[in-house]
Amino acid sequence: MASMETRQSRPISFWCSIRVAVAFVGFLGMVAHYSQKISVGIALVCMVNHTAINQHKYSHAIPLTQADIDCPRANNTVKIEGPYPWTKNIQGIVLGGYFWGYLITEIPGGYLASRFGARFIFGIAMIISGLVTIIMPWGASLHYGVLWFFRLIVGLAHGVIWPSMTVIMAHWAPPSERGKLVGFMNAGAQIGNVLTLSIGGLMCSWNFLGGWPLIFYTTGIIGLIWGVFWLLFYTDSPRDQRCISNDEKEYILESTQQQLSSHSKNEFEAPWKAILTSPACWALFIIHTCNNWGTYTFLTSIPKYMAEVLRFDIKSNGLLSSLPYMIFWLNINISGVLADLCIRKKILTRTQTRKFFNVLGNLFPAIFVIGLAFMTCKLKYVAVALLTIGVTFTGCCYGGGFMLTANDIAPAYAGIVFGISNTFATIPGIISPYIVGALTEKDPNNWRIVFFICAAIYILGMIVFLIIGSGEIQPWAVKHAVAPVPEQVPLAGPSTTSSLKPTPT
Repeated sequence: MASMETRQSRPISFWCSIRVAVAFVGFLGMVAHYSQKISVGIALVCMVNHTAINQHKYSHAIPLTQADIDCPRANNTVKIEGPYPWTKNIQGIVLGGYFWGYLITEIPGGYLASRFGARFIFGIAMIISGLVTIIMPWGASLHYGVLWFFRLIVGLAHGVIWPSMTVIMAHWAPPSERGKLVGFMNAGAQIGNVLTLSIGGLMCSWNFLGGWPLIFYTTGIIGLIWGVFWLLFYTDSPRDQRCISNDEKEYILESTQQQLSSHSKNEFEAPWKAILTSPACWALFIIHTCNNWGTYTFLTSIPKYMAEVLRFDIKSNGLLSSLPYMIFWLNINISGVLADLCIRKKILTRTQTRKFFNVLGNLFPAIFVIGLAFMTCKLKYVAVALLTIGVTFTGCCYGGGFMLTANDIAPAYAGIVFGISNTFATIPGIISPYIVGALTEKDPNNWRIVFFICAAIYILGMIVFLIIGSGEIQPWAVKHAVAPVPEQVPLAGPSTTSSLKPTPT
């Protein structure tokens, strides 16, 4: 292995590097993952025959809501009606099917990715989910229960993805660059949201292939293609990557090996008891679950809120529903850079940095969600602004907050820790659609209650992490670690820094 002094004399590029290429391909994987994940949320707006539901439920007169009084629909308003008379309760069941599968495979996914590597686990998961997503229009034509089952299978496949991504970054992201690389890769989820919500709304209005089925065909094919490419491109360790330079390989290995287990994959054993009794882990589990309550409520139900309460047509609905996630994506990347800067410049400790960004990512969304509860269709653009700002601040958690905590506190077991965390954090995805459906089934004005619940849960998660959260590696997580090697960062010009500016190779 080349000496440290030799490498310090040759700057190691950041942008023109294989580790950034890995993060970029992972970013595209998250785009494909979330495009499939939220496809049903936007498609249901076009699949359901709302007129038939109302005529069946209210044989004498359809009750007026506040939105009907304040913002009556014009006679020439084009309202897309689908073929299925599914009530809101049925829609909640369909939306929840995904998360039952997602819940089951989180912990096994973390173990399998740690034990056998993330390459095969992630790639096969996306191929399976892509194939099943493509046949969802056919499943819906049979019965909503078939669509629920197909979504369950996609959820089972997707449950291994986040733990796999955590394992990937444990091997490929030097600690000094963790915020940038992890934040960038995680931001793919928000781009998936943006593309599906905006383009999906337009697809609904097309006549080609029925309109809404295109959402499933497109997202399924994209996932299928990505899964094949991932299996061909990615390697589980820089040691096995053929295209990487020796300097970059040695830099990554030296900066990560001190935090990774010295055991081989065949000898891998997880410290289950230590994980489940660790306050730092439970702080992660709780804030992750609480934050996801708001995330999943918005992700699965905002298209319905835009249509029912704010009275946006389907084209505007898709575009405006995607707007918060566009800014969310930008904030994830900014937060990742700022979090790395705070730690590298010793402005804050790693723990203080995680707590600070978690406060930004929970307190401000709670405040703006409370404001959203008092909006009406007369103030619909103010409501969109509040929603956008609230969701944007959530990005602080993804770029500099709890989404990096598993790698911070237990790098060698990050996949398992995150798998457990995301198992708990998936529960809101199951419960939230049911609660939203039950509260708003008879009275859309009850969206106010939905938002109050979100705000309270955001605050709960923030408080718990402030009290017992940590960003430092835990003693039980270094039990089998190799001897420490002083952490190095790539050089940029005359000073040692992990600047975002590319440096010559």
